[in-house]
Order: sequence, then C-alpha cells, then structure tokens
Amino acid sequence: MRFSKTTDYALRVMVALASVSDTRLSLQYLSTREKIPRKFLEHVVRSLKEADLVLSTPGPKGGYQLARPANLIPVGEILQAVQGPLIPMDRLGSANLPHHLHDPLTRLRNVVGDIRAFARQKLDSFSLADLAEVKEIPNAHESLMYYI
Repeated sequence: MRFSKTTDYALRVMVALASVSDTRLSLQYLSTREKIPRKFLEHVVRSLKEADLVLSTPGPKGGYQLARPANLIPVGEILQAVQGPLIPMDRLGSANLPHHLHDPLTRLRNVVGDIRAFARQKLDSFSLADLAEVKEIPNAHESLMYYI
C-alpha cells in the first residue's frame, strides 16, 4: 500500500477540519496552515467533497467543514476518496498470459483480495476522530519517579 502526497494532504485537511468541529475553514487558511499549494488543495478538497466527506459554503464567511461527525468518518473512506482502491489489482490481469500462469495468477489474486479486504476492514475501524485525537504529554518532571 502506498500513500501519495494527495493522500497525505487529504488526511491533514480532514484532521484540521475535525479539530474545529462546527467551524468552517477557508481554502486560504487551510493552504497556509497545512503548507499545501492552493491549486493542489483545490483538487484534494474537490475529491473529498465528491465523496461527501466535506461540505462547502460559499461567501465571505464560507469555507469547508466535515459532512459528518469525525467519529462517523472511517479513515479508509478518506483514503478511498483520494487514491482509489487501497491495493490496486490492475496489474494482475490475465489478458495475454500464457496458459500455465492462469491458475497461479488466480491464486495470487485471491490472496491480494484477502489482504485488501483486511486492510480496508482495519482502516474502516479507525475513525477520523481517532486519527485527530491529541493526547497531552505529561510534564516530564511529573512522570519521573525517584526511589531512595
């Protein structure tokens, strides 16, 4: 499984939107905050909008916000929206293969299909809220314990 820059940017945008819940964030703000080129960001947000993951509101007080609560958005759905299938199988086609490779390739496709289903299940069990959660790091002095 490979994560592209588009996937990285999409996850960063979604985490930013999850961190402000009901507030709309402008493209300019997201571009500056996340250091994403504006044109690239427009492409990413369009994909997220087409997948019904974000809503847009036009106007001076407009911007983008999550379409659903963060705990109802699986990470797998975000990845699928911007990069397509989690594990592409397009190169495992059987067209123009010698006959002796058809069965081994079918078995390999089955294994890859199982891996794909497992990966999707794991990614869908992890929500945007889980991803966006920030845990406080305890003060280093408070976490040290000395015994004499």
